[in-house]
Amino acid sequence: PKLEPTDVHLAMTTLSGWTLDIHPQHHTACLSKSWTLPNFEMAVARFNQIAQLAKAQDHHPEVLSSYTHLQVRIWTHDVAGLSHKDFTLAQAIDQLSTPSIEESNRAQKNTFKGNKQSLPSKPCKACG
Repeated sequence: PKLEPTDVHLAMTTLSGWTLDIHPQHHTACLSKSWTLPNFEMAVARFNQIAQLAKAQDHHPEVLSSYTHLQVRIWTHDVAGLSHKDFTLAQAIDQLSTPSIEESNRAQKNTFKGNKQSLPSKPCKACG
């Protein structure tokens, strides 16, 4: 069920760094938090951690990614507002550890294991 405003304000005290916003497109209350991470790989790692939590909780936030910047917005579509599910997911996101640089480098190396022979030997006409 949709939380009452007094319940929302009380639940906000359990979060760290989250703001209570109005979603710019859906015009409904949402929780919002942003991060700027040290590099692109760490931003992708954080995005993936959030995605795994969302899948596990079957509650999917809006995650916006721009190079090293991430923004997450959470609300419950079914109630057009905030529910306990939103605060549970936000608390779980707060518990995430920041991926280490070593993990980030390992992920980057594993991401680009492709067959180098499949790349064109000459640049495409549009690229020169």
